[in-house]
Amino acid sequence: MDYNKFEDRISRWIENDMDVKERKEFEKFLSDHPEYQLKVEEVRNTISIMNETPVLKVSSDFDANLNQRLEALSLNKNTRKGVFGFSNQNFAYLTLALGAIFVLTLFLVQSNSTYMFADQELDNKEILSPSDSLESKEEMDDMKDIDLLNNIDGSFVNDQQ
Repeated sequence: MDYNKFEDRISRWIENDMDVKERKEFEKFLSDHPEYQLKVEEVRNTISIMNETPVLKVSSDFDANLNQRLEALSLNKNTRKGVFGFSNQNFAYLTLALGAIFVLTLFLVQSNSTYMFADQELDNKEILSPSDSLESKEEMDDMKDIDLLNNIDGSFVNDQQ
């Protein structure tokens, strides 16, 4: 017999609710394993305490009332599913998280598109050389002077206005 079977049979042995074969097997296991005697004494004390407790008297319709209340609770529990099966609190958290993700995504897309246009503008300047679009040397010199007047942030200073 293993320990799990031993534990399952303790109360039956104490209450003398075993046949002879089971009783002998249980007592042999207990004699082979005296360290489990403490467990038998604990169960024996527990059974003794339970037998000494006063009997609780309830009304005759106690079971029926209890079953009605349990059914009412289970019905209320089933009707309050919240939104999409989430509790109201969890749905609020989910909505806030999705909203934050949406706002961050919009911000990142907008900032990336701004940088993308700036990159494209630089690419266009690199592709086009002044000699491609300007016809005279004088126009090229004016263009170089205007480039020198540009601020660091890219704003254009025009002295001809």
